[in-house]
Amino acid sequence: MHFKLIVHSLGTIVLLLALTMVFPLVWALKDNSPDSTALVLSILITAAVGIMLKAVKPAGTFNRRDGFAIVGFGWLLVVILGALPIFLSGTVSTYTDAFFETMSGFTTTGATILDDIETVSCGILFWRSFTHWLGGMGIIMLSLAIFSVLHNGASLFQAEVPGPTPERLLPRLKQTAIMMWLIYSALSLLQTIALNLSGLSLYESLIHTFGTMATGGFSSQNLSIQSFNSGRIEAIMVVFMVLAGINFSLYYRLFQKRDLKKFFSATEIKGYFTILFLAVVVVAFSLFTGLNLTLPGALRRAVFQVVSICTTTGFSSDNFDAWPSLAKGVLFLLMFVGGCTGSTAGSIKVARIVLLFKYALRQILLVARPRLVMQTKLGKSVIPDKVIHETLSFFFLYVVLFVFGALVVMGTGQDMLTSFAASAATIGNVGPGFGGFGPLENYAGMHVVAKWVLSFLMLVGRLEILTVLVMLSPSFWRK
Repeated sequence: MHFKLIVHSLGTIVLLLALTMVFPLVWALKDNSPDSTALVLSILITAAVGIMLKAVKPAGTFNRRDGFAIVGFGWLLVVILGALPIFLSGTVSTYTDAFFETMSGFTTTGATILDDIETVSCGILFWRSFTHWLGGMGIIMLSLAIFSVLHNGASLFQAEVPGPTPERLLPRLKQTAIMMWLIYSALSLLQTIALNLSGLSLYESLIHTFGTMATGGFSSQNLSIQSFNSGRIEAIMVVFMVLAGINFSLYYRLFQKRDLKKFFSATEIKGYFTILFLAVVVVAFSLFTGLNLTLPGALRRAVFQVVSICTTTGFSSDNFDAWPSLAKGVLFLLMFVGGCTGSTAGSIKVARIVLLFKYALRQILLVARPRLVMQTKLGKSVIPDKVIHETLSFFFLYVVLFVFGALVVMGTGQDMLTSFAASAATIGNVGPGFGGFGPLENYAGMHVVAKWVLSFLMLVGRLEILTVLVMLSPSFWRK
C-alpha cells in the first residue's frame, strides 16, 4: 500500500469538506445566527487538518487496496470533522451524539437524536441537511469531479458508488463523476424551484430538496412533511423521491438516446415500479380497512410512505407506527429493498433482489432437471457466476450485520420490535423505524454503545459492506 499517497489524498478530501462548510456559514451570517462562531472554528480546524495531511508528498499510483483505504478512512474523517459544527455549537451535549447525527447525515440515513429540531439554529440545520446532499452522490465522487489528483482512482469509484456493478458513463472517471454530479444538481435545482413555487421558503425548499434527492430524510420540522399538511408538497416530494431512487446513469442514457420506452424496459426499473405499485396497493388496502379512511385518503398516505421507505428517504407524512400490522409489515420489508443500483438510495437494491429471485428459481429448476443448461439474466445481459456469488455474499453479510445490530440494541434494554426496526433502519439508511424509534420519536435516549454500533451500521450500509469489512481483515494490510 502507498501510505503517503493515501494520506495526501485524504488531505484533498478534508480540504473539500472545509470548503463545503462555508455554505451553512453564509446562512448563519445572513440570519445573525449564534452558530457562526462554531462554524468558523470548524472550518479552521478542518482546513488545518487538511493542509497537514496534504503536506505529505504522494508517492506511487493508486491500486485497489489504496482505493478502499481512501474511501474508508475518507468517510470516517469526513464524519469526525463534519460533527464539529454540531458539537461546538452546543446543539448536542456529547460528541457521541454529534458523531451519530453527522454519520446519519452523510450516509443519508436520516436517524436523528435531536428532540426539538425547530429550536436548532438555521446554520446548523442547513449543515445537517447539506451533509445529506454531499453524501448522497458521495464526497469521494465530488473529489473525483473537482480535483485532478484523484481522477485516476478507479478503485475509489468502485468502492463508493452503490450497486453490484458500478457503471462508467464516460471513458474517464473524472468525466463520469462530473456528469453524475451535474445530473444530481440539475434534479436538485428543479425540486427546489418546484417546492419554492408551492409555498415553501427558499431555505425550507433547499433543506427538503437535500433530504429528498439524497434519499436522506432530514427535515427542519419536528413532524417532518406532516407539518405542511399539503398534498401539493407531498406530490412533489413523491415524484423526486422516485426519481432519486432510479439509477442516475439511466438518465444520461435517456438524454443521449431519447428513448423513453427503452428506459422503462430495463429489468431493474420494471422491478422497482412493480414493487412500489404492489406495496402501495397492499398498504392502501390495509389503511382503508383498518383505519376506516376514505380511499383517496388511504392512497395518499400509502403512496407517500411506501415511496419514502422503499427509496430509504425516511420522510413521514403520517405516524405510520400507529398503522395496522399489515401496513407496518410491508413498510418493514421495504426497508430491505431500497431503490435501484447507481441511485442515492440505500439498502440491498432492487437489482440484487431480482437477481436473488432469478437465481433461486434457476436452482429450483436444476433440482428437477440437473442436465438443464441455464443462465441467470437481467434483461438481455447474462450475469456471470462471479457477480451472483458476490450478491449472495453481500446478502448473507447484510443479514448477519442486521441481526448483530438488533441484538446489540436489545442488549441495551430495548424491546425486540424497536431493536430489529432500528437495525434495519440504520443499515438500510432509512432513518425512522418502529416502536421507540418511530416517526414521532428519535434516537436520543438510546444507550451510548447502541449509538456507536448503529453509526457503524450506517457507514457499512452506505459503503455496501465489503468496502468497510475488507479493511478489518489482517490480510488487507499485509504487503
